[in-house]
Order: sequence, then C-alpha cells, then structure tokens
Amino acid sequence: MQASPAAVSRQQLEYALWGDEPPDGDMLRSHIYELRRSVDGDQPVKLVHTIPRVGYRIALDAHAPAS
Repeated sequence: MQASPAAVSRQQLEYALWGDEPPDGDMLRSHIYELRRSVDGDQPVKLVHTIPRVGYRIALDAHAPAS
C-alpha cells in the first residue's frame, strides 16, 4: 500500500514479507488471493490488481498507467 498506485514486483513483496528466505511454492499467491477476498470481496470496483509481467498494485483505477 505504501507504493500505491505504483506496481510492486513479486520479488519486492516476497522480500518485504520474508526477507532473504522466501517460502517455497506459491505462498505469495495464496496471500494475494486472501487479500483480494478481504479487500475486494463482492465490490464492483476492485482495488487489488495483477499487472502481467510486472507485479501487483493497489489502486482505484485499473486502467491508470502502472508505475
């Protein structure tokens, strides 16, 4: 959220969460899934966005240019 509306890479998120020892597998993907369920839920406007080949971002407008 500190980087919003800029995109944050998967590597940046893993380092912020787990430092130099990220867990094996798709732990980050599981956390993003839960974040979406909690934050976005059934809301018509989604806040958590995946930016292909870049990472993730939290922003109101999914069509705004990714930073």
